[in-house]
Amino acid sequence: MKKLTLISLLSLFAFGATFDLGACRSCHPAIVKEFEASAHANSSAKKDPFFAAMLKRSPEKKSCRNCHAPGAKSAEGEQGMTCLSCHRIESIENHAQANRNIYRKEQDKLLFSAQEGREEKVIRYHEESIWFGLKTRRVGSPYHDIDYRKEIFYTGEVCMGCHSHKVNGHGLDLCRMGEEGVKKGKPNCITCHMPKVPGSATSIRQSDTHAWHGAAGLHHGSEKLAQYLKLSVTPDERGFTVTLKNETPHPLLTHPARVLELDTTIDRQGKIQKLPAVTLRKVLGKGGKPTPPWLADSVLKNDIPKANEVKRFHFDTQLSKGDRVEVILGARLLPPPLTKKLGLSEDEAALIELKRSSYTVSK
Repeated sequence: MKKLTLISLLSLFAFGATFDLGACRSCHPAIVKEFEASAHANSSAKKDPFFAAMLKRSPEKKSCRNCHAPGAKSAEGEQGMTCLSCHRIESIENHAQANRNIYRKEQDKLLFSAQEGREEKVIRYHEESIWFGLKTRRVGSPYHDIDYRKEIFYTGEVCMGCHSHKVNGHGLDLCRMGEEGVKKGKPNCITCHMPKVPGSATSIRQSDTHAWHGAAGLHHGSEKLAQYLKLSVTPDERGFTVTLKNETPHPLLTHPARVLELDTTIDRQGKIQKLPAVTLRKVLGKGGKPTPPWLADSVLKNDIPKANEVKRFHFDTQLSKGDRVEVILGARLLPPPLTKKLGLSEDEAALIELKRSSYTVSK
């Protein structure tokens, strides 16, 4: 096992200093690899072009740092979220405009986590005798202690410091997740967005599975959320209806820039007919006109599926026996026209597939 230098240890636990991810990699290689590809690890303005573009224009940039770059000295800092951004959270402070993560103040080596069967334990590194004192074994990590007693790490409340809600200076909800996903047991924020996957959590103590640290969402791992979306096709005399059911306990998309798109095609004996796309989004504005989030005082439009909502879309296209209807539900991080306005690459608005379903007419 690699030894940590004094510098590595200092950088690991001095929250706000430059974080050394390599210190964690030595014991958690699988988790660090997953985390590096996540939206969390790439949340800073240096790594997220859309966030950087919005940051240049927003007058509320100071508050952005709290979640996008909690360990940096400014919102423009290169370092985004790190392992400490979550594992040093002691509690969540609720506020009307946005919640706040309360971090452990002591500059010690205590981290918080969750593990079934250890809910009442604090594990500190030590050696204990086994086999009647003939052998010894190590318990815990030599690099940090672990407190498994924080309930917020079991219910998903730990996510609510950043993912609960955001209200702008005009009192308008820009996004609101709600607390329905915060609960003990399945499903909750963590069990859905950080599902158990094969592989040991650490090289120190072997386990069959670990919580996936890629943070499933639009940026990465969207396929892990497909099970919570249902698509179906129902023919009728006038055409057919596509039904979309959002089985999540929150709006399907919460960020005000996100766009949902439903693409439907009909394959009739090898000839493909593409039907008009259905676009769903939330539009914020002022005086009846669309505006950036920080200027908005009203919601001009919002047809994003709510928690557990069912939406139906009818197409006046007659189906014949043997026709194959394919439906793809996708999402864009922002509307394509906005990429030009912000000077971003068109790739930033590329369609991200969330769910695909097909139906073949049998009679």
